[in-house]
Amino acid sequence: MQASTDHERRCYCGKLYQTISSLGRHTRGCPAFSDDCQRFLRLLAYLEPGPVPGDLFRRALFPFRKWNENGNESRERPFQLPDIFSDEGRLVKAVMDAIDTHAVRVTIGSSVPHGDPWWAHRNFELPESSRTFIQNSVDCLSGQLDSARLVFHGFPISDLDVGFVEKGNALLPSVVPLLQKFPVDKLLPGELPSTIEVCISMSHFGDHDFKEHVLAVAETLAGRIGPSPLDFSIALRKATLALANGQMVSVWPSLGLDRKGNSQRAEAVLFRAQQCIELGHLSEAWKLVGQWTPFHAAQPSSLETVMSSRLDLMKGKLHRFQGNFGAARQYLEPLSTQYPPTRVQFSARLHLIAVYTELGLWEKAQTVADSIEVASGRQRRLYRLAQAELLLSRVLCGFEEDLPPSKGLFTEIVSEYEGLGGVPSGKTMRRNFFRACFGLAVIGHLQRRGQGLFGALGTLSGWELAYRASRECLVVAEGFPDLICHLAMAQVQLSSVAVQSGPSLERARQIWAELTSQGLEQRFCFTNLGTRWVDMVSEWLEASGCPRIVSQWGGTAGNAREGD
Repeated sequence: MQASTDHERRCYCGKLYQTISSLGRHTRGCPAFSDDCQRFLRLLAYLEPGPVPGDLFRRALFPFRKWNENGNESRERPFQLPDIFSDEGRLVKAVMDAIDTHAVRVTIGSSVPHGDPWWAHRNFELPESSRTFIQNSVDCLSGQLDSARLVFHGFPISDLDVGFVEKGNALLPSVVPLLQKFPVDKLLPGELPSTIEVCISMSHFGDHDFKEHVLAVAETLAGRIGPSPLDFSIALRKATLALANGQMVSVWPSLGLDRKGNSQRAEAVLFRAQQCIELGHLSEAWKLVGQWTPFHAAQPSSLETVMSSRLDLMKGKLHRFQGNFGAARQYLEPLSTQYPPTRVQFSARLHLIAVYTELGLWEKAQTVADSIEVASGRQRRLYRLAQAELLLSRVLCGFEEDLPPSKGLFTEIVSEYEGLGGVPSGKTMRRNFFRACFGLAVIGHLQRRGQGLFGALGTLSGWELAYRASRECLVVAEGFPDLICHLAMAQVQLSSVAVQSGPSLERARQIWAELTSQGLEQRFCFTNLGTRWVDMVSEWLEASGCPRIVSQWGGTAGNAREGD
């Protein structure tokens, strides 16, 4: 420890002394000056600024979890962590010494699961003066490496950690500044594969620039170890991000003939199936998901079991998108109740809410909605959007008391997306923004029906907003969402000024003709928005003497809407 200036006559507990001798007397009895507490505080200093979850330190006591070549979970210690993590008693004492001497600020973190120490669910933060002092007292490279290794050891791995989203979001504020100055060339060869896997997991968080940066780090590290299955994992994540931004990328590599390679093959199948959905080719997506099976069907590996769940979710989505709601239930219901919960459970429940809504099973839909726990701002927005659409679907079936809460939710969601900064980034966020604008347009249409020209102008304004949001969904050609907007605007124009044919109606006819000629199976867009609204607008147009443009919503008898 250097102590040659006024600034440096400071103890690790944060107290400042006028002389070196007075500092020396203090440190002889200060718990924060112990070797282990110093190590704990040094790690915090390079994980700053901002609160650091105590769970990160708790996780370092246990081996790193990853998928091995057999597709099962393995536990190892690939990272060279400070020896304080070799003994739980030493770590606990260091943490308590830091707390008792007020060397750290302590704030409430997440709730305490059964069996975990209470401090693991607190956040720790150093005062700025202490952070600067410690960084000036420790070799910078050594401090950065120790903190980076701690983060890589403790960051959750996709499909292994139940709390993947929650834990990843909690660590993100510490990860972003750390990676900007990450000494990638100083990691040991044995640390590289696990570091790459963590970088891939990190790419599920943050904004687009961060995701690209962390994948670039993974590519740099992969270049140091030569060809490996990790190259495919990196390529798939990059392709998935490209798809989310409206780009089509081909991913179909040659993979190993083992359980791990078979699991990666399932990931490639899922990616290509999603591409088919984006293009409206649902039959092709079905062919793809039917091609994959576990390496040994009777004894699938743990990772293959995860892949099977993700493929079942895809099958449930495809059934829902094709209007086969009864069949969709058979896949989505088991996924929504799995214990322990899997990563697909949140998405399965959102889709199941929509399926129950289409079948008129309101109580079941609300029960599923009430069971959802959100772990991020993104999940909260998706949950509220599903709840708003559930209420709107009830409104369309005559439950008028649900109109005010539905309108309130849609209004808040639109404002929140707009508050994120202009047009939402990424195809998924843009589509969700459109769904919220669409919901508001439907409600405005219902409220202003029969109010004459003034009401018609307000309704048209809402549909123009929804149409603009649809055109910003990174899809070049107009499709079913645009068609529905044009139909709704045509109905308003027809009812208010008795125009039998206008630009909106003609454009709706053109879009329908183009989609029909292309043979695209995009009825799923109707289910995303609710089939009831399409039917209602079409019936209103027919009642006004306009021939039906969109074919009557089809489906087998087994998919008819049910009552409770």
